Amino acid sequence: MDKVRLVVKGISGNRDKPEIYVLILGEQGENHVFPVVLGFYEAQSIAFCLENSVSRHPFIHDLFFELARLCNTEILEVFIKDFRESSFYAEILCFNGKTYTSFNLRLSDAVALSLRFKCPIFTTKEVLDMVGVKVSQNNSTLLGQFSMEELLNKLNDAVQIEDYEMAITIRNEIRSRK
Repeated sequence: MDKVRLVVKGISGNRDKPEIYVLILGEQGENHVFPVVLGFYEAQSIAFCLENSVSRHPFIHDLFFELARLCNTEILEVFIKDFRESSFYAEILCFNGKTYTSFNLRLSDAVALSLRFKCPIFTTKEVLDMVGVKVSQNNSTLLGQFSMEELLNKLNDAVQIEDYEMAITIRNEIRSRK
């Protein structure tokens, strides 16, 4: 089985549904991405890590990180092994210096932990083909004609109608202007 390396491409909220967030994972070095719908707390935990921020009140992922460190245990990788019945199935591979152990967990928790442990995220080509979409680089050149406010409105619209490919393209255009 060939593993495909993934990276976190971004996270986005929805103005009309503030309890729903979308995490974008994508193939490293490629334009193949897929969305993962998250709840508020999972998104907040991931966003804090992405922004290198520290919360006044630690997240459960921070507690797990500290406990694992105290027990000399590292997470070596996150592996998204399947997608069925609208759910992702993920596992983490841990090593305590003597023994390798894997644990099943929710994808949002796996991503939050991978960011804290700075470990890679993998999936299979089959899973990526099942849930992924190819993002075209050409769309960004068309977005140059819009103001920042118009881009933000378009981003919200794209997320609302679940056009994540366009949402990523618009988000990238916004980031390139900052």
